[in-house]
Amino acid sequence: MNNTFVSIIIPTYNDWRRLTLCLDALLLQSYPQDLFEVIVVNNNPSDKMPVEFSIPSNCIIIDEIKAGSYAARNAALKLATGEIIGFTDSDCIPDKFWIENAVNEFRTNPDVKRIGGAIKIFSEHEKPSLVELHDMVFAFKQESIVKSGFAVTGNMFTYKYIFDNVGYFDDTLKSGGDSQWGLKAHKAGYPIIYGRQVIVNHPARDSIRELIVKAKRVGKGIAGFKSSQNMSFTLRLKILYFAIKPKASIYREIKEVLPHLSVIKAFQLTLIRHYIVFVQNITMLINVVKNRV
Repeated sequence: MNNTFVSIIIPTYNDWRRLTLCLDALLLQSYPQDLFEVIVVNNNPSDKMPVEFSIPSNCIIIDEIKAGSYAARNAALKLATGEIIGFTDSDCIPDKFWIENAVNEFRTNPDVKRIGGAIKIFSEHEKPSLVELHDMVFAFKQESIVKSGFAVTGNMFTYKYIFDNVGYFDDTLKSGGDSQWGLKAHKAGYPIIYGRQVIVNHPARDSIRELIVKAKRVGKGIAGFKSSQNMSFTLRLKILYFAIKPKASIYREIKEVLPHLSVIKAFQLTLIRHYIVFVQNITMLINVVKNRV
């Protein structure tokens, strides 16, 4: 395992600036550079790599014309030669020991076949905005997600042979493909753990628009699952009720994560969270109906 070759897969879309930071972090990895490769997938081939853009010697950049990050990841999987596959995104900054700690987790825990690593949210500003605070509280709850049997691909490691056994990501999905694939792997008997020391850093979103775009994308992804199920009218009403019902638990969660936040800001943050959940669930219900028409 000490000489295990690892393939790192990074989809990107019009994000060369932040990809530079990600690749710079991979150049600083404690894991030997000759023991891992980086496959970046440009999901918008019309957005050519800038002339001045430089890539590490162990990195290649390929194009994938089919829209969607899962189509991009599948394209990279077809080329990957590593025994272990690591996934992150172009807006993530891996910790120096990211790959080394993942490989060590597999080495010391032979029964473990997948790792959902920690995703730490940071603000790019000295004083985080309310929107950034929202991400710090609610975005990428990887530890809780792993308990459900899957991990978000912003920070996930697994053995390549598992893809050979359970298949690749569903590239028709724009969101939720990581959970769908992860649950298939879970059902097939490939255990997953939370990698507390397998860390990537992710910038907080800093505009309501970005939160709404994500909420709609997630809602559409959930709709892809629900459309294949027999969702009754009563269940739809329950989901709608959940979307609009005030929830004191949101306020409590905010204060648990940000105990020094003022009551006024915590209340404002609660309102933002209610709105984002509402947008996500309404988007999901609308798309379930569309998919069945």
